[in-house]
Amino acid sequence: MRTVFSVHYPTPTPTAQDAAAAHYQRLIKVRGGGAVHIAGTFPDKNTPEGQPGPSFTLYEDVAGQRPICSVAARTAGAHTGAGTALAVTGPDGIELGVLRLPARGSGGRRRYEVELPDGTSLVGRSGTISAWILYVLLSPLLLIYNVASLVGGYGRPDWHLPSRTAWRPRGGLGPAPLKFFGMTDKYKARTSHLDLRVAYAQAVLHEWDE
Repeated sequence: MRTVFSVHYPTPTPTAQDAAAAHYQRLIKVRGGGAVHIAGTFPDKNTPEGQPGPSFTLYEDVAGQRPICSVAARTAGAHTGAGTALAVTGPDGIELGVLRLPARGSGGRRRYEVELPDGTSLVGRSGTISAWILYVLLSPLLLIYNVASLVGGYGRPDWHLPSRTAWRPRGGLGPAPLKFFGMTDKYKARTSHLDLRVAYAQAVLHEWDE
């Protein structure tokens, strides 16, 4: 089974739930399912390494009464940096997985790691090989479009490197339990290969880090 979802910043709406939803920092919209609400601490990603890392909880209800998992540094007081380990734990305290952050401000293809309790290690690199091939093929058209926009005064050039990411078992073989599609900003998780709660947690961190 596959679940498609996306991560957003909550948008205030004139409803009775506004007061309850005001303290949430992120919102996961699930295709064909209910929303997941995220509350916690997200440090400024543009500052240098060395500050406390992200810490947050995911809830399946807007009232915040039904948590599905929490994400926090494995070591109390840990700071952001390459390889920072963040544990994903269920409401019962059982560890569901460990997420590792890439180096902040590093160039090239950013590397995201997910370690599962059964010993499986998933690795996702920003920009898949197929996405880069398509990017190279279309780059002449993108160049023409950006030059025309600049000359015509339609705005600043819009040039983004490939961001599609596929989390695969270490070694790159087998289907990807989690994928991010940069063109649509959507994630697709194979729930038979990855706990959906871990997929949600990784997506929130990935969105924050991007």
